[in-house]
Amino acid sequence: MKLSMTHIATNIPVDIQLDLVELTWARDKNPKTINESWDKLCESVKVRTGHDIPGNFQLNTLGGNPCH
Repeated sequence: MKLSMTHIATNIPVDIQLDLVELTWARDKNPKTINESWDKLCESVKVRTGHDIPGNFQLNTLGGNPCH
């Protein structure tokens, strides 16, 4: 599944194909673990792709559905 974002400084769209573990973290809705899952997702994406999500990207969609 694809995470679509826009780089805040350059307004360049970026699409990242999430692996199965990242997708699990992205879909976490448990209030007790959602922040930890998001941190793990961001770190995994940074290591794998070099994209540092927090503070640098506006989230647009996950699998074509709006990010909230």
